[in-house]
Amino acid sequence: MNQPLAYERPIIKRDDCGFIYLLWRRQAHKTTTLARKALKVMMKRAGVLVTYASASLLVGKEMIIREGQVIESAREKLVKDAQVLRDSLGGWKEEVGSDGKLKLDSNGDGLSLDDFTELFERQKLEFRVWHSQTVCSRTLLIAPNPATAVGYSGWVFIDEAGRISFLKELFEAMEPILSSDREFRLLMAGTPPPDDSHYSYELTVPPEGMIFTPKAEGHWYESQAGVTCHHVDSYDAAAAGLKTFSLKTREEITPEQHRAEALDRDAWDRNYGLIHKTGGTAAISLAEIYTSMQRGRGQCVFAEDEFPLGWRDLLGPGKIALGYDVATTENGMSNPSSLTVMEELGGDFFARLKIIWKTADPDIARAMIREALELRGGRRARRLCVDASNERYFAVSIAKEFRGRVIVELVVSGETLEYGGQKLNYKTYLGNLVINTMQDGHLILPECRYVKDDYRLVKRDKGGFTTETDNQGRHGDTFDSDKLALHGLLSRGGPVQAEAVGVGGITRSRDAEWDNENPFLRGNTSGETVHV
Repeated sequence: MNQPLAYERPIIKRDDCGFIYLLWRRQAHKTTTLARKALKVMMKRAGVLVTYASASLLVGKEMIIREGQVIESAREKLVKDAQVLRDSLGGWKEEVGSDGKLKLDSNGDGLSLDDFTELFERQKLEFRVWHSQTVCSRTLLIAPNPATAVGYSGWVFIDEAGRISFLKELFEAMEPILSSDREFRLLMAGTPPPDDSHYSYELTVPPEGMIFTPKAEGHWYESQAGVTCHHVDSYDAAAAGLKTFSLKTREEITPEQHRAEALDRDAWDRNYGLIHKTGGTAAISLAEIYTSMQRGRGQCVFAEDEFPLGWRDLLGPGKIALGYDVATTENGMSNPSSLTVMEELGGDFFARLKIIWKTADPDIARAMIREALELRGGRRARRLCVDASNERYFAVSIAKEFRGRVIVELVVSGETLEYGGQKLNYKTYLGNLVINTMQDGHLILPECRYVKDDYRLVKRDKGGFTTETDNQGRHGDTFDSDKLALHGLLSRGGPVQAEAVGVGGITRSRDAEWDNENPFLRGNTSGETVHV
């Protein structure tokens, strides 16, 4: 049986940390190391359960694409993983039986590779270490599933975590159980995902400025999310003795030569260099959100259900507008209402207050708006922009109730406008408005995980935007209330000035007087194209 490499040994031995993420290059023995770790756990702890969740089982017979270089069927990957386990059984049995007290068996003993693979694929494969005739420790191999993760206990290993689209939901289902017993442990393994909105990206982003010099033992670090990570890229693995062979000549080559041969070097940087690159479908990168939130520390607040004490003290002398995203239902999930009080000051746009609530009572919504409009010193908000895309009648009732206190503009996301000779809807225009403002460094947000997660649900889609609904019912609602509030600060009193770039320098026109015949203020739902 091959001896573990230098970077594998600390993972097999270490038991003190509750959650470790193995950020290892492709083909760095992740499956073997996790299986060996499971074996050690079973040998040391009588009666322990190890749940080994493999993404290979999750994807079934669909195609897994390794970007730009190899298209490998899930069945082929599954067979390779099964063969690793089967070929290792003999050596593990010798290791377990070396002390004369323990015995290893599995329900795959004596089977051919095809039969062993079928057992693995059907999630029926089980390994057992017997400590006595009646007490055994077990490892079960299953497909990761949030619906069943609430039953995970003991030690949980998740292989190829970056391939699990619902990793966040899976983790949320497991976390209460793992936190309930100090003996439980969680190990995940994988490479940086191509889409930076994937949960594994957030879990593993290293501290800014960290440099990884080649090291056979790999590198330990605490990610920006606070997760203990072990980093082994191609250079570390080569230093430990892991060989890489040329696809052309089949000769052993260095990591530098391997990268030079790669057809897709961006994919190589992720899969072998372990470089966290921004990209994918997420509309806004984590770095941009974190920068915006750092600037908002102590200047902006987020709240749920109740207004925080002293929130008005955050307001400066600038112009103020409110954005209200009305609660709706998406994919059977009830979304929260979101209200943003935003201030323009010195060319920057501060989301001074972001507050969300869930209720079916329209009187509560009216009370929340009424409270937000109570500004000190007799000040008045410039505008209240309300999303009238779905809850049209409720939005109209809000406009009627508050029109004596503030200009109320009803915004329909599907309504078309024309800018620069190009037609686009308000959802696309306002989404770009928020993103451009943030990328220009002018949008300041409260420092809050809820807001960060909610913003990350917004995706680019064919030139526009689409939004996922997560398991809490969030649907980019704080993003939507921000874009409405920003629109309220930048729009003119007459027809809307649609500017998709350069938001820092936009000012209100002198001759822009409010006109109560303005279709934007009445909520134009005629489907007409608005020219700006």
